[in-house]
Amino acid sequence: MEHFGARFKRFRDARGWSQEQIGFELNVSKATISKWESGRAQPRLENLAEIRRLVAEHGMTLDYLIDGVGSARVGEPGDTYQAGVARNAEEVALLTRFRALKPARRKGLIAFLGG
Repeated sequence: MEHFGARFKRFRDARGWSQEQIGFELNVSKATISKWESGRAQPRLENLAEIRRLVAEHGMTLDYLIDGVGSARVGEPGDTYQAGVARNAEEVALLTRFRALKPARRKGLIAFLGG
């Protein structure tokens, strides 16, 4: 029977994301992602909201990842880059600095950038 980690890995692989990229998005380490994917560990409760947000942006449900039921649209390899996942060290640095800002400053920056 397929477990959470196998479904999560298939989701990540279909987008061409590294463990490091998805770990950054979820505020966990590459090693944590590896443990989830291999079935040696399960995400903590506090990680599930972030996982749900990330997979929902791509048409998948948390129910599917956990139980194998619900929407399983994983996408095709080579899907276009999706906002929210850092692609390189510069983007990681920008996201790290952005996340350290207070909410009002984030909102101001987004408005300044025209978003």
